[in-house]
Amino acid sequence: GRPHILGRGGARAKGARRRRRLRARQRAERGAVRRLFAARDGHRRPSLVYCGDDERAKSVAARLIRDAGFDPTDAGPLRVARYIEPFTLLVARLAYEGEGGPALAYRFERFEERA
Repeated sequence: GRPHILGRGGARAKGARRRRRLRARQRAERGAVRRLFAARDGHRRPSLVYCGDDERAKSVAARLIRDAGFDPTDAGPLRVARYIEPFTLLVARLAYEGEGGPALAYRFERFEERA
């Protein structure tokens, strides 16, 4: 058959454009992570939810979450994961499809009960 000449609209060009977009997104994400860790100094940490049935494993998870710069929020037993997963999808959608970009975090606060 005829040789395929790759030009402006060829497979290589499409792949190169895709790689440029991916690199730009990765740079934005790295910047967001750097800003998050820079901002946490002297400020309250963003929350990170976890759950599980094994208390020892949960203790390790909480320590890793804290070491990564987040405030671990124990959501209870593993069956709660079915609620955490859609929440995570919401946060990802807000971060990557929303107006403000990927520099987004959440924090759970407890309010004092009033008598």
